[in-house]
Amino acid sequence: MTVPKSLKKQGRSFWRGVMSEFQLEDEHDLRRLEMAAQCIDNLREAEARVSEDGMFTVNRYGSMVEHPGVKIIKDMRLLFVKIIRELNLDVTVPESRPPRRY
Repeated sequence: MTVPKSLKKQGRSFWRGVMSEFQLEDEHDLRRLEMAAQCIDNLREAEARVSEDGMFTVNRYGSMVEHPGVKIIKDMRLLFVKIIRELNLDVTVPESRPPRRY
């Protein structure tokens, strides 16, 4: 399966890694994988911009506000995790604590 041309370096790397480990053949799964890879690309771009500009900026009224990129970072991380769960690619992590006894 070829890597979608819309993906940037990090997204392409993620795509290749997933495709080497998992057998995704259905069109809807491939589209979800592409969306997850695009999330990574968008996330990296937003992180770079926030790193360059700082987490806060001054609006037109002179008030300190959160950089708009911070919301994009949060949104892309959340969307990425949701897509990974949809694809059943998430790694199972053992419970951090034992269940309660009644």
